[in-house]
Amino acid sequence: MVTSNYLDCSLETAEEILRYAEEEFDKALKTGDILLYRNAADKAFLSMIIAINAYISSKMGVIPKSHSERRSLLRKMDREDLRAIYSDVMKTLHEEAFYN
Repeated sequence: MVTSNYLDCSLETAEEILRYAEEEFDKALKTGDILLYRNAADKAFLSMIIAINAYISSKMGVIPKSHSERRSLLRKMDREDLRAIYSDVMKTLHEEAFYN
């Protein structure tokens, strides 16, 4: 079973990565650096993955290894709300960072 220490560390890691993403995003907007913008989007998404994995691990005792497994486990947990948000953010960040 996943320990509360693992959950705490994971959430702290997710928050730290999100702070880096925010810093890079601010710099990207100021400088117009598209690569920095893409890095910020990647970090924001990684932060979400780590937080969702921690949540799933705390409830089910497993760590998802892929996007599809993550979505499937959220469905099994009756968390269609989180599954939908996860999918929307993944799609939006990817499209915004790499196709605009």
